[in-house]
Parts: sequence; structure tokens; C-alpha cells
Amino acid sequence: MQHYLNYVDGQWRDASRQLEVINPATDKAFATVARASIEDADAAMAAARRCVNSGALTDVRPAKRTAWMLKAAEAIREIAEEGALILCRENGKNIDTAREEFDEAARYFEYYAGMADKVEGISVPLGKDYVDFTSYIPMGVSVQIVPWNFPVSICARSLAPALAAGNAVVIKPPEVSPLGMVLLIKAIEKAGFPQGAVNLLCGKGSEVGTHLVKHQDTNQIVFTGSVPTGQRILKDAAERATPSVMELGGKSAAIAFADVDLEQLLRSVKLGIFYNSGQVCSAMSRLF
Repeated sequence: MQHYLNYVDGQWRDASRQLEVINPATDKAFATVARASIEDADAAMAAARRCVNSGALTDVRPAKRTAWMLKAAEAIREIAEEGALILCRENGKNIDTAREEFDEAARYFEYYAGMADKVEGISVPLGKDYVDFTSYIPMGVSVQIVPWNFPVSICARSLAPALAAGNAVVIKPPEVSPLGMVLLIKAIEKAGFPQGAVNLLCGKGSEVGTHLVKHQDTNQIVFTGSVPTGQRILKDAAERATPSVMELGGKSAAIAFADVDLEQLLRSVKLGIFYNSGQVCSAMSRLF
């Protein structure tokens, strides 16, 4: 049974405890992953803070971050088939949807690579001896908690812009399907980002996730998941007024008018309900 590790401060590291990864098709474990502890979380946060404070991400020319991003996209494409097969086993989705995740991840890095050197401020003359200007700076350390239904693409969706803007990131993958993200980070490691820029902690949300959210070095929180969990995170974030980005739940509807093409409606509704086995926050659940 293959064992996977956490990624902290540019190193792959084991833990004293493990999590089993279950294949939902067989209901049997096929791999294990290091279960991060509170100490591991502190180490990851310290590494991210050192990276931010050192200027390793921000003192370079933006074109350098663009180059890192494009190398990451290339590396993701190289491991996409291997990653898709693992994602199928741990998540239960079909191979085409799993391949789409890695393709989307690569495209996120390509897209935000083009924005790394286009973060521009403005200046407004206010008369003699006065000028008003804006200057955008990175937030610092971004804690990102990723759901299990689209772990690879959703991880890349927030990781790529954070890195492009010069932030360091600590990622907490879902404990039931962390392995696709492990392969994603292995690919990104090849791009040459500074040590501590990207950290991955596989562990329990109630333990590691909560600790990261409340950590004094957390400058931003990104979370995709259920409304109740998001509400708990926002309450914790409010204690430190930590800026947060939440994607929570959904209740999508289809509206059919009198002149509807019934065959097209059927195709659309079937896709809206059953795509990814219905495990999508925006899955169609009402028809009017």
C-alpha cells in the first residue's frame, strides 16, 4: 500500500499518524497519507511566514512569477494522466471528469501567469505638491481549505492567483480525497517557487483546519464547502478580522418556458443533475 507525505517548507515530511484513503468502489483502503498534527501546521505556517517576510516572492520581477506559473502548468500537464487515475480511485469520479480537473488546474496557472505582471495601481494629481495613488501588495499567508468533490481544480483555482500575486499558501486538502492534490503539489514543486511558498497539510478539518483558520499568521482564508462549516470558519475569522473568501452550498434551478425544446431541456436537466454524480454545489435541484 503506497504512502503519501505532507509538503512543508520545500520538504516532503511524514507524520506519526496516518489517514487511510478509501476507494469508494470497493470500500477498501488502497493508500495511506501522513496525518498532519498541530505541530506540522505550525511548521507550515512558519515556513509560509518566512517566505513572505524574506521577499522571495515579491522582490523578484513579476515576470519571474509568470515564469514559475508557466512551468507549473507544464508540469501539471505532464502528470495529468497519472493524477487522473489516482483521483478516480480516491474520489469515485469517472476518468474523463478526473482528466478535466488536471486540465483545468493547468489552465488556471496559465491564465494567472498572464496576470502576474499586470497588477497596476493608479495615480491622481490633486494639485500642486499633492498626489493620490494606489499600490497593491500581497495579503501575506493564505490558508486554503479545499473540498473533496473537485479537489484538484478547486485547489488550483485559488492557489494560482495567490502565487501570481506574491502570497505564500498553506493548503488543507479533504481527508477523503487528498492524493490528487499531492500529485498536483509534486508537479508545482518542479516549477521552482521559493521554499515555503506552497505547503500541503493532509489532516482532519476539525483539528488542522480549525488551527490554521485561527492561526495568528493567517492573513487570508479561502474555503469551499458546506454552509455550516463556512459559518464556523467565518466566526473564527471574525475574532482576528481575517479577510475570507467563501463558496458555500447552492440551490440551482432550471426554468422552462412554454416554447421550450423538450429534448434540449431533458439533456440540460440530466447534465445539471447528474454531472459528477450530482456531487456539485450548483447541481440542479429544481425545475419550474
